[in-house]
Amino acid sequence: MTPFVLENQEGLRLRGLDFGATLTSLTLPVGGERREVLLGCADEAYASQQVWLGAVAGRFANRIGGAELVRDGQRWPLDANQPPHCLHGGRDGFHRRRWQIAELAADKVRLTLLSPAGDQGFPGQLQTSLEYRLEGQDLVVEFEASTDAPTPVSLTSHAYFNLDGDGPEGDVRQHAITLRADQFLPTDASGLPLAISPVEGPFDLRSERLIGQAWLSHPQQMQAKGYDHAYLLKEAARLRGAGQAWAARVRSGDRQLAMEVYTNQPSLQFYSGNWLASTPNRAGQCYQDHAGFCLEAQQLPDSPNRPELGDPWLLPGQRYHHQTRYRFITTR
Repeated sequence: MTPFVLENQEGLRLRGLDFGATLTSLTLPVGGERREVLLGCADEAYASQQVWLGAVAGRFANRIGGAELVRDGQRWPLDANQPPHCLHGGRDGFHRRRWQIAELAADKVRLTLLSPAGDQGFPGQLQTSLEYRLEGQDLVVEFEASTDAPTPVSLTSHAYFNLDGDGPEGDVRQHAITLRADQFLPTDASGLPLAISPVEGPFDLRSERLIGQAWLSHPQQMQAKGYDHAYLLKEAARLRGAGQAWAARVRSGDRQLAMEVYTNQPSLQFYSGNWLASTPNRAGQCYQDHAGFCLEAQQLPDSPNRPELGDPWLLPGQRYHHQTRYRFITTR
């Protein structure tokens, strides 16, 4: 594994690995001290952890039902790594690959990956480029991809955040979240999305509320052990250029730090770290459930076979482009 380190004049310091294009650390000054806002583990533990800790999920983030693609009368069986479904591109998806570090500067790095036709069952050869950049108080994650045959593409960073810092008793349920979405995707017991539904109860995050408020009071939360749902972003919350509105905003439990998320993707998967227990941490011990949260910008889950959820198929001659910004704002 080869590490890389980025730093800028505003005090953001990012560390990552070529393995899985994984983000292992992000620190910034808060209240006169340097605060770690990403969950992470020892470098040698990334190959064995099972929660996509800081890695890229791909070739298709989230779930594809029945681990099968169907298009124009053709069928492609995929790796059913979360039986009976394919999760995050399969057991040997992009999170398990050694990406190539193509360019490295003080405040940005570009990594590339060639995914051959048949990789985890997916059709078409996919050439992917990923850039991590530090711009002011922003961490920018930008993907581009092209293919030689139709294939569904949805790439995302599976970074786990804790804005209070990466402490041994970390729990993000005292963080406050706002998410600009009128609709979300409830799921069945296997995590596969059902029909698009209006937000309700604890899933209505249009006004700020604690992540842990009325915890497990909704059948969907009880089933998932918390939040693990895709939110369909309003068009006004989709990244279009300078001055664009944020899609999500989270404030730390101590209220000294906020993070805003800007993206050009149609949905954010909000995951409250419901299955983190037994995942190794930096101290050589283990995280507990809810020690971190994810806001994964992506295409809608299971959309390759369900047109009502969008069209994530990339065709030859087209360019896949995904940009997400995580903006950090100190409030004291």
